[in-house]
Amino acid sequence: PLSGIIADRVNRKWLIVVSLFVWSVVTFTMGYATTFNQLYWLRALMGVSEALYIPAGLSLIADYHSSKTRSLAIGIHMTGLYMGQALGGFGATIADKFSWQQAFHSFGIIGIVYSVVLLLFLKEKKNSTETETATLKSILVKTKTPLLKGLGLLFTNISFWIILFYFAVPSLPGWGVKNWLPTLFSQNLGIDMSMAGPMSTITIAASSFLG
Repeated sequence: PLSGIIADRVNRKWLIVVSLFVWSVVTFTMGYATTFNQLYWLRALMGVSEALYIPAGLSLIADYHSSKTRSLAIGIHMTGLYMGQALGGFGATIADKFSWQQAFHSFGIIGIVYSVVLLLFLKEKKNSTETETATLKSILVKTKTPLLKGLGLLFTNISFWIILFYFAVPSLPGWGVKNWLPTLFSQNLGIDMSMAGPMSTITIAASSFLG
């Protein structure tokens, strides 16, 4: 919710770029972690940076597409998340082949480079009639809904609660299964972690990908 409020009030391009950059720097830095507390706080920072992306990214997609293509565009975007989850299991394979530090360093560098690509080519979507008739400051004043009024409109909308509940129900067991399945495969079935990682992510994410 906090990142959604921020995305409604600042430049979404910069939120997306900064989110990816911080996430990637944290990923790279995790390769140098030597204690549990270091990993713990780096992962927490990664979660904050990741949360900033989703509302801004979906909002920007919605603005770029009309009602005829909006659902398709968001569907393709969400497919990317499932693709990433499916391929993420190969991180265990890379760590087994080289080292877990090398895996974090490699993915971190890729993300940092891609954040530069986004900086150069990602564009914020602005309404052309507004930009022709008003300054950015006046646009913000005229179009932004006050925070409390916006929350009131949201929480009194029954459709919002239905969608929220629908999304939460499969996510609770889903994340539990996805997070612990590699360990289950490795310890209970005697499968090497380099194989258990891809098996656990691909089986679930591939089904979601097809859906």
